[in-house]
Amino acid sequence: MNPLLPATLAALCTLVALRGWALLRADTTPAGLEVSEVAPTAKAKGPSATSRLIESLGRPLLPTMRGLYGPRRLESTRRKLGAAGRPEGLTVDRFLAKKAGFIVVCSTAAFFTWLNGSRVLSAMILLVGLAWTDFWLYSEIQQRQAKIERQLPDFLDVLAVTVGAGLSFRAGMARVGASVGGPLGEEILTSLRMMDVGASRRAALEDLRDRNMSPSLAQFVGSLLQAEELGAPLSGTLVELATEMRRTWAQQARRRAARTAPQLSLVVSLILVPGTLVLVGVGMFLASKVDVGGIFGG
Repeated sequence: MNPLLPATLAALCTLVALRGWALLRADTTPAGLEVSEVAPTAKAKGPSATSRLIESLGRPLLPTMRGLYGPRRLESTRRKLGAAGRPEGLTVDRFLAKKAGFIVVCSTAAFFTWLNGSRVLSAMILLVGLAWTDFWLYSEIQQRQAKIERQLPDFLDVLAVTVGAGLSFRAGMARVGASVGGPLGEEILTSLRMMDVGASRRAALEDLRDRNMSPSLAQFVGSLLQAEELGAPLSGTLVELATEMRRTWAQQARRRAARTAPQLSLVVSLILVPGTLVLVGVGMFLASKVDVGGIFGG
């Protein structure tokens, strides 16, 4: 092993530890946090000490990351963060700083791994550093949008009953949104707050559709806008929409169950059957008491 490697690694760890200690003693509100980018109803958990440390390591590279992304990809990242519910209160700049910091950490680990002769492991660590932050954000989006899909039919049923009982649409949305909670409740209350500050109902609903990636939520917003234009009774529209969404959800569940059987058959065919044959063959061979030494001339 290179004698300079332990000393270099120790110096790097010391610098990172000092930077983390200075960050923990400083104000926990990261620089560049724009209040307008945080949903007012979101109750996002604050970043951990490790996350703040990684962001601080990547913050010097923030201008470079913004230049590499470009305006179109920055806007796409902003929409993705909104669809994910802004985990840890992330803004676009903080997300880019976190990604850059993670790349720095993984690149450093890959460099020392490469010096030790593990070229394949070094390449794998570098790939993880480049892709992990985007994969984490994609996972957050999928989980949050799946929760919205599951909550929406029940929300529509309760909203239909509330509106049918004589409560206005806006008051019903506020009451049901506050009671349902979760990601859907946060999104509904965010749209109502937009109306409170002067946005029209159409603009607030269109923004609700645009900042999420849920097909059912887009269908809900489209039905509301169409019912408002045509003057259709809102209560009946909500009941029909909830029934249709439950039917769609049941069809998707049946399709997922149908895809599970071939996957299980593949696992059985490729893993369980060969393993069972090997165990049976070895057991029969041992039970036959064949002289292995005699067979191979030992």
